[in-house]
Amino acid sequence: MKLLHKMMLNLLLVAIPVALGGVWLFYSFIHAGIQYEVDEQLSSDLESIRYQWQHPGSDTRRIASSRIEITRTGMPILPTYSDTLGLDRREKILVPMRQLTATIKTAPGVQYRVVIRQPMGEFDEIARLLSIGVAATFVVLMAALMVLNGWLIRRLWHPFYRLIDQLRQYRLDSTGNPQPVMTFPQSTTDEFNQLSSALNTMSRNLQEQFRAQQQFTDNAAHEMQTPLSIVGHELENLLAIDPLNAEQVIGIERAQDSIRRLVRLNKSLLLLTRIENHQFVGEHINISRIVDELAQTYHDFARHHGLRWECRLTPDVYQTMNPYLAEVLVSNLLQNAIRYSEPASRVEITLTPSCFMIQNQGEALPFPAHQLFDRFRKHPAHPDSTGLGLALVQQIAHLYGIAVHYFYQTDTRLHVFRLDLPQPAPTVGFNTV
Repeated sequence: MKLLHKMMLNLLLVAIPVALGGVWLFYSFIHAGIQYEVDEQLSSDLESIRYQWQHPGSDTRRIASSRIEITRTGMPILPTYSDTLGLDRREKILVPMRQLTATIKTAPGVQYRVVIRQPMGEFDEIARLLSIGVAATFVVLMAALMVLNGWLIRRLWHPFYRLIDQLRQYRLDSTGNPQPVMTFPQSTTDEFNQLSSALNTMSRNLQEQFRAQQQFTDNAAHEMQTPLSIVGHELENLLAIDPLNAEQVIGIERAQDSIRRLVRLNKSLLLLTRIENHQFVGEHINISRIVDELAQTYHDFARHHGLRWECRLTPDVYQTMNPYLAEVLVSNLLQNAIRYSEPASRVEITLTPSCFMIQNQGEALPFPAHQLFDRFRKHPAHPDSTGLGLALVQQIAHLYGIAVHYFYQTDTRLHVFRLDLPQPAPTVGFNTV
């Protein structure tokens, strides 16, 4: 949920209880005020009746007899206000009324019980109408406040969203031409200025670290390859020297194997580092052609291992990738299939516009399947492996949004590697008449 929407929601969650409580308090206040005025009117009516009884023929206000009930009583009653229901003679329904009960003494020992009633229906209706009007006014004001508040919040938070847009566009993966340090603009808000300053510092530090790491990778690629090549060449020269006994030859060959493995390991690690640093530029390439060429390249190697090579390739499948990385991805999967397939088994290679799949028959993994793509995870039967081939596959696939899946079919003893290729976004067309 966006910050703006969250602020609006919180404002509504606070405003609704406040509005309901305010309307209730307003209605209670109006009702209490009307009741007070009615009680005052009933008291005035009682005094008028008492005056009329004590001064017959006086020119005082006459009270409608339908509102008055007078009966003789022998006990004095203090003036008492109460709520009751009475019959509305015009509407023929029971309506709420306010009544005053008291006694009037006309002569020594002569008392009358007087009950004066005042219908409250109209007053309650006025109170309800006023409350509804206040509630409607509050709703309108609240809606206007929400709209105005949303506009103000968007205006105030505009520098923040501009920083977010810049951060989305910020990249350290400019191959060959690293972009200059991004500068985040200042604003009139102190907090956003502090954020911009922190981001500017972070941008400079990231750029410096990226350049240092890139320089280290380039230096390592050059400086480590040269001594390894020299060592390998010197070992070959030693093999050419006569006489050498069998033990010396075996030792030199072991050293050569270690050097070759170290060379492969160095290349794989440097390639992983370059991939993580996004130092490869993607382009629109024909995956079908790359898979077909590599399948033909490894066909003789597979046949040498007694494997049947079956390819089902859809022509002209295109993806946006770096050509070199695409070759590394496909070749690593093919080598893996050849290396871990049983003799005289079948390797199936399938390519469609939606997926690339390789199936080979072999023993189940001696470790959990989720560790298959970990770095330096080796099969015990092949300790000479670098353990980085499938890690490179996963890293390349992740770089280009390709989902990698592995599963083992126990009944057929098939290892299945499936790569779900990202599909291009559909273009929206318009019909013309």
